[in-house]
Order: sequence, then structure tokens, then C-alpha cells
Amino acid sequence: MKKILIVDDSPTVIHVAYDELEDAGYVVEVAYDGAACLKWLADNQNDLPDLIVLDIEMPKMTGDQCAEVIKTSEAWKHIPCVALTSRAPDSIGEHLAYFDNYLVKPFGFNELKDLIVRMIGPAE
Repeated sequence: MKKILIVDDSPTVIHVAYDELEDAGYVVEVAYDGAACLKWLADNQNDLPDLIVLDIEMPKMTGDQCAEVIKTSEAWKHIPCVALTSRAPDSIGEHLAYFDNYLVKPFGFNELKDLIVRMIGPAE
């Protein structure tokens, strides 16, 4: 099964995304900010996710700061990163530099699942 790491400071987004992606057959892990995401990656070097979904606006470390660390790391740069943002893409272009794709909030979770399938394929 493919693994997805969801990183968002909203418990609601985490809960719904977790349930939807788990129902679709993915293994889902969570972190509540960018710093926690990097710690999770460091602690799970032998079982990295197939994709990371990162909210851009989070406390401690923003999603774009986290994505920059991921994409400039030899160990993690291969992991696709999807940005979640509530701002229009033309107003945050520079923040998307280290992301492979993005979704603008509010979005339907079918949109998220469809994007994930296009990027890494179905869960199995």
C-alpha cells in the first residue's frame, strides 16, 4: 500500500483527509506543522511516504519552508509534495517553488484523491 503524510494545523482537515484517504486504501500518517513533518521523516527513514500533502500556512514552520527542506534533501527530494492553500495561486507563486502540485481551499476531498491518484497511482 502507498503511504501519504498529511501535514496541516487544522484537526478538521486532518480528520477528514485521513478518513477519505484511508477509505481509498492508502496508509495515512499525520503531522500538525512543518517541524513535526521533518521530525516524522527523520524518524521514519526506512518507511518514507510516497507523497506529502502540506498546508502552506502553519505555525512553527510553514509548508513552503518545510517543502524547501524536503526538496533540497538528498534523502527526501524524490517525495512528491502537494501544497494546500487558501490563497489564489497567482498571489503565492514563490511559495509553490518546492511543490509538485497544489490545491486551493476549499476543495473537495475527491479532488484531493484524484490528484493523488494522478501523481502516485492508486493505493495498491
